[in-house]
Amino acid sequence: MAQQKVDIQIEEADGYRILKPAGDLDVYTVGSLRDVLGKMIEEESPHVVVDLDGVPFMDSSGLGALMGGVRRMREAGGDLAVSCTKEQHLKLFSITGFGEGVSIAPTVEEAAAGFRDA
Repeated sequence: MAQQKVDIQIEEADGYRILKPAGDLDVYTVGSLRDVLGKMIEEESPHVVVDLDGVPFMDSSGLGALMGGVRRMREAGGDLAVSCTKEQHLKLFSITGFGEGVSIAPTVEEAAAGFRDA
């Protein structure tokens, strides 16, 4: 089965970028998110907020891509934060412990305020 793509909009903010995936983040689409995060690091904009409000469904592979993104961004001297208001995603973060040490907030601005300083 060919890899499906999730549509990801990229917006510029003051000192960071916002990634807005639209669609499910699952085993079939998560490669798109990984690719975009990799490009951000290559372009040396390793401060990124991923806005999950356009993602109706996310499974463990979506979560894995976010965890990998956090690790890669921090290795590059940046950070990854998550903006999210969806109850099921927040529950997944809390069950897995993803929210510990990662800035997760209801708005992009609040999430970005939680970036770790390199």
